[in-house]
Amino acid sequence: MLKKTTLLLFLVIGAVKLNAQSKWFKQQISEKVSVSFPIQPRKVNETSYALKDSTGTIYVNSRVDLLPIMKLDVESFNAEIESQKFADEFVVGISGSFPKYTFENPKLIMVSGQRTYAVTARDEENKISLYMNVCFLDGTAYSFSCFLPDGKSVKNKDIFMSTIWLKN
Repeated sequence: MLKKTTLLLFLVIGAVKLNAQSKWFKQQISEKVSVSFPIQPRKVNETSYALKDSTGTIYVNSRVDLLPIMKLDVESFNAEIESQKFADEFVVGISGSFPKYTFENPKLIMVSGQRTYAVTARDEENKISLYMNVCFLDGTAYSFSCFLPDGKSVKNKDIFMSTIWLKN
């Protein structure tokens, strides 16, 4: 009886989770990259999509081709992004775009088998936390950011980050 109840519970939780995620809008970023937003995002420019939901949470995706900027070939670039020193310097570079935020050290993680920097920052004045995954694929940085006001659930942020898809 316990096994059947446990199995039923997992099936119900799985169905609810799948149903919740299926309502999200899958945005194709490129041939090899996609992410799901709570609803269809607005195309901000040729390299960015953004959305502000009813709770005040902001979701942003952006991409930057780093090879011309860094003057590296793909192999050299892929070696560079593996070091914590490079990750720390990368975050120092992007932190200039967010002057009110205090950034933590990035964590090197993998998403869909690709090197990714998990970045968190805090704007104490406005009571907003920034969660960002910066994924690297073929010399391009794809950032997936969520600006979460205090008191709001992290559930949608977690779903957003879990739907990042990269294909090498």
